[in-house]
Amino acid sequence: MDLQTEVVIIGGGATGTGIARDLALRGIPSLLVEKGDFTSGASGRNQGLLHSGGRYAVNDPDAARECITENRILRRIAPHCIEPTDGLFVSLPEDGPEYRADFIRACGAAGIDTLPLSPREALSMEPRLNPRIIGAVQVPDGAIDPFTLVVENARDAESRGARMLIHTEVTDLIRDGLRIAGVRVRDRITAEAFAIAATWVINATGAWANHILRMAGLQIGLALSKGSMLITNTRLSERVLNRCHPPSSGDIIVPNDTVSILGTTSLRAEDPEHYEVTPEEVTFLVDELSRMIPDLKGERFTRAYAGVRPLLQLEETGDDRSISRGFALIDHGSCSGPAGLVTITGGKLMTYRLMAEKTVDFICERMGLHVPCSTHVQRLPGAGQGHTLKDRLLRLRRQTPSAKGEILCDCELVPREAVDAILREGKVRELQDILHRTRLAKGTCQGGFCVYRLLGLLNERHKADHRGGSNLILKAFLEERWKGIRPVLWGTSLKEEELIESIYKGLFNLTPAEPGRPGGGEA
Repeated sequence: MDLQTEVVIIGGGATGTGIARDLALRGIPSLLVEKGDFTSGASGRNQGLLHSGGRYAVNDPDAARECITENRILRRIAPHCIEPTDGLFVSLPEDGPEYRADFIRACGAAGIDTLPLSPREALSMEPRLNPRIIGAVQVPDGAIDPFTLVVENARDAESRGARMLIHTEVTDLIRDGLRIAGVRVRDRITAEAFAIAATWVINATGAWANHILRMAGLQIGLALSKGSMLITNTRLSERVLNRCHPPSSGDIIVPNDTVSILGTTSLRAEDPEHYEVTPEEVTFLVDELSRMIPDLKGERFTRAYAGVRPLLQLEETGDDRSISRGFALIDHGSCSGPAGLVTITGGKLMTYRLMAEKTVDFICERMGLHVPCSTHVQRLPGAGQGHTLKDRLLRLRRQTPSAKGEILCDCELVPREAVDAILREGKVRELQDILHRTRLAKGTCQGGFCVYRLLGLLNERHKADHRGGSNLILKAFLEERWKGIRPVLWGTSLKEEELIESIYKGLFNLTPAEPGRPGGGEA
């Protein structure tokens, strides 16, 4: 089943889906290929921060200006993906007043609004802050839902003619003389292999950029930086909390719906596929962030996770935080490589739309088209809907008793109808695909109960047969879940995991396969 299109996009993260949407809005046919599901890479493994740019204002003013510009645009086009919490940059005695003054000046130069606060004012806004703080600065930070943002970009692009192939891996680039003329791919579920011919191939794979480029004998300077994060059982603050000092590890807390996300570390990674959160990183994050919120050490942590950032590196440095968070668009045909191949990498979730705009501007210029970008004004389809827990509660209250259906996830109030609607679309291919499109399994129990209800629904819909039945699907889910739970397994979390283990072994009677892991001897 060979295919043909104008532009092939490799990578289904924010940048890739953003490019597909921008191309579709300008009337250019495209086909996106993603080896997993949308948000499988860094787009689904970040801290969910709507950057004001304040974090970069002193040391990376260009990145700061990009952030505040895109911050304002995203508030307009994707308000349903954003909680406009604002943020505080908090000064502790050891931070001193000097950096705070530099920070306010740098924010002003970058166009970021600031409001200096006294210790009393800051503590009245966030009572759990360390009472020893010497001041704070308010900035327009916020929280963003990357899963909804990416899926809605993809959905809007599809509605305008773009095609999306998830769980489909690029195995090679097709050469036609000195030009890249498409890609060879393999469906990772059916194993079907086929080719996609295209005039342009865009490499938007983030940390996997060099993996694709090696197929053309190319490589760029890319540092892979692993950032580890922790999820708390409760929401620690109403605002994003940053330490007011030069960016470092363990200095930011982001409220995210019903929980908070603590971050982050910055350690060099060799492989974007294989990495883990270590107990040392967990201890470090808890120790460092308890300086801002002292009672943090008494919190229950439900999960740890990590993502790998692609950082453009012009020269070797010992500290990944000294590398700019800027992005680069590389036309390999103009620098001794094959024509028709473009790489867009670096950057941040905050700048995905801008990265897409610059990429599509380039494609339009090469095609001789003069169609302006409109993604900065065209709202995403769900912009009028609310996705927070408060919104879900309000919808439930408005329903009549007869209209209220089954709730699959009690923690996040995900109704059965929401999953049924996704299944009716017929586009999801794995259990994890459903979790990326809902809040299911993102709450307190981390899927400890709702995943069984979901499997029951999948069986009813005959969606659990193609991969060996429900038990294998469940096993794969719990194996992935275990990676995030293991680093925080103490106290209440340990007791809960013992309960999950008893359900796993007792109810499903699964055969142990590997010692030391769920379904493999001990949990």
